[in-house]
Amino acid sequence: MARLPRHETETAEASGTQTLLRGLQLLEKVAEGVHDLQGLAQALGLSRSTAYRILASLARAGYLRHEPRKGYWLGPKLIRLGFKAYGQLHLPTLARPHLEALRDATQETVHLGILEGQEVVYIDKVPGRRELQLASQIGARFPAQSTALGKALLAWSPPERWRQAFVPGLRRTAKTLGDWPAFAAELEATRARGYAVDLEENEPGVRCVAAPILNGQGEPVAAVSVSTAALYLDEARIPEVARLVQEAARRISRELGG
Repeated sequence: MARLPRHETETAEASGTQTLLRGLQLLEKVAEGVHDLQGLAQALGLSRSTAYRILASLARAGYLRHEPRKGYWLGPKLIRLGFKAYGQLHLPTLARPHLEALRDATQETVHLGILEGQEVVYIDKVPGRRELQLASQIGARFPAQSTALGKALLAWSPPERWRQAFVPGLRRTAKTLGDWPAFAAELEATRARGYAVDLEENEPGVRCVAAPILNGQGEPVAAVSVSTAALYLDEARIPEVARLVQEAARRISRELGG
């Protein structure tokens, strides 16, 4: 069987790669809201015929769907792939570099937690660099009501979820919010400022700041927090730490499509 000369093979491979990249770029433009053939061709600097040829191939394969007079839209195959990709994400692995960067920026212990019923569960921990170390462990559970992680997760959840997580009269410490009006007001304040705080409400002498990690639908799937001894996190330092926590949560959210 005759083979193409090497330079022709390389040219064909380069052309195929370019077509693939253009196809992916067209998918991104459709996702951004460009649906007509002329607009898509102009966005990539392609001729109408070239854009049409690639779009038609994507539509035949199910990655796009074409509606007369309405243009091109994301197709069912992309939806299936998206769900599969989301299901394959391992949150602790994905979040770990961001948790370590947050620890390095603050020198404090960083936790990753999820909500289960009325409790927060630690699914990862990066120890701080202080001489005084927190004794928390991966797998540990605490009431969502008394933790910054829990309040961050609940504040971005529907209000009915707040009631489900609330334990009347809970007293982890003298500062725990054990009555409903105070707890609901704290969740509203948390949502308004963009981060949650635990000012020795779960453990005496320990303060935390947390922010939610959101998925592509804007739903809280986890939260990240900085925890340390109260002497290292006074009122003046909370806004600085909160900004770093929020930035870490946003970076992780973006990796989840949020």
